[in-house]
Amino acid sequence: MALQKWEVFQNKATEFLNDNFNINFAMEGGFDSTTSEITARNKDQVITTIEAKFCPAQAGQIILLSDGTKFEFSDKSKNSSNKYTQEIIKYLNSNYSSFLGTNSATIPVTDISYSTLFNWVKTVYSEKNVEWIIASEQFDILNEEDLLFVPLNEIENYFDISVTFRRKKTGNIHIPGKDITDFEYDMDLVTKDYTIKRTNTKYLLTLNERVSNFNIGTKYLLSMTNKECQYYIKKKDMNTNPNVMFQLKLKDNIEFKGESFKKKYNL
Repeated sequence: MALQKWEVFQNKATEFLNDNFNINFAMEGGFDSTTSEITARNKDQVITTIEAKFCPAQAGQIILLSDGTKFEFSDKSKNSSNKYTQEIIKYLNSNYSSFLGTNSATIPVTDISYSTLFNWVKTVYSEKNVEWIIASEQFDILNEEDLLFVPLNEIENYFDISVTFRRKKTGNIHIPGKDITDFEYDMDLVTKDYTIKRTNTKYLLTLNERVSNFNIGTKYLLSMTNKECQYYIKKKDMNTNPNVMFQLKLKDNIEFKGESFKKKYNL
């Protein structure tokens, strides 16, 4: 499978750093966006971590809960709450009716100060021990002219930041036992030639032939197993979690502060 552009950029940025500094840089995060992507080691000791961003790039998200009257921070968020998180939630709650009816549409959030938004990003990345950002709009052929490399605490000078509110599906689940009767009603409309077997907490549907449509009614779907004509029964996610998404976009003033990096770490 071909790598996505952001993956190529992470690899190329790591190579570029290794070519330009006499220490070791290594990809650490991979697909895990909760960890910093690149670590810098000098004599096997980690001296700093660097966040790699192929821009425009997502800079984080806050997952929310709603009780019908207000939003609250959800522990499903990958990052812990901080005072800037609470400022953002306070703003959303002061305009609750504007966001309450949103289903899957994305709503730009424009009235929160840039200071709050950038400080949220800085706080979140600092908690991951990130001290530097490397970023570009190029993903494969990198040079200092189009490669930003600056301290985390200077990002507002080099990025525009935007925030959107949206609702995001949480994912389909294996059907609960209480819904089997309802599923059978929908399945009977497709065919009555099937058997259902429970294995631990999962339910398996066996048919005499392959299905052409994995959707069963509006609430259920079938998921393939490694056996012919046998499927897991799943319940579709009909609900969505409200969340706030942060995005960074590069400004035109690109700088590669390699000398500042060397000076800070006595390289």
